[in-house]
Amino acid sequence: MTAPLLEVSHLRVEFPTRFGTLLALDDVSFEIAPGEILGVVGESGAGKSLTGAAIIGLLDPPGRVAGGEVRFDGRRIDDLPYDEMRRMRGRHIGAIFQDPLTSLDPLYTIGQQLIETIQTHLPVNAAEARKRAVRLLQETGISAAELSSCRSMASVPNNA
Repeated sequence: MTAPLLEVSHLRVEFPTRFGTLLALDDVSFEIAPGEILGVVGESGAGKSLTGAAIIGLLDPPGRVAGGEVRFDGRRIDDLPYDEMRRMRGRHIGAIFQDPLTSLDPLYTIGQQLIETIQTHLPVNAAEARKRAVRLLQETGISAAELSSCRSMASVPNNA
């Protein structure tokens, strides 16, 4: 039997409020083997996106993982320092949330966001990261004319 790639054991997520603690997730457990696909379904507000955010360390404050643990490839990741988890996200583990348009920050250009992500995960300088970002945009079908004018690299997400 293959060891699980992702193990979520007894995950508990809480949100402290002025009225007390809101228990958002309680005792969520599952395993995913390498190559396996897990679909999570449920009603709106059931905790699907919250589970994903907790696993990859993207809970919005004041939310917090209050119990359980998350292991990726045998290594515990729910207690990693922010910078270490940030380097892991996108390169080793990630999530595709229901509304991918919210994945881009409208305060930064597409180019800035691509360059930052590339530099977070690869040992490259800003110039090489920009070249890679341009290649990625070209792979999406953005025209050479747009790239040569740098319009796409300078566009904010909702205007690309």
